[in-house]
Amino acid sequence: MTKLSGFSIDNANVRFKKDQYSLSKINAARVKSNTFKDHALKVVTVGLIVSSVVWMICPDGFGILTGPISIVIGALAALTTIRKYELQVEFRHADETGLQWITIAKTNKPAIKKQFEHHVDEIRQKLA
Repeated sequence: MTKLSGFSIDNANVRFKKDQYSLSKINAARVKSNTFKDHALKVVTVGLIVSSVVWMICPDGFGILTGPISIVIGALAALTTIRKYELQVEFRHADETGLQWITIAKTNKPAIKKQFEHHVDEIRQKLA
């Protein structure tokens, strides 16, 4: 079984690698299993964002050439970052952002998903 390294939970914080989240600002935790719909939405969204940036930078004539290419490049970049399982916490930000589900860690491995579920149970115990 693969070990999830860099993850720790103490009485005040949840840490994963260099990121640190205060338990006092966490409302809930979950393991999210992404579906094909989630992956497709991410690929299309990232592709369109990259394309819109290219369209803003490039002049009209050159943008017609680079626009479609940038959609493909953005979609391929998004494909490299998609994962089946995500460990998420519902985090209460200090500014106007409010409550938001934040992904702490991602994986494609079912063994790591079981560790994620164990960490969710630990976080819930600390919050109770």
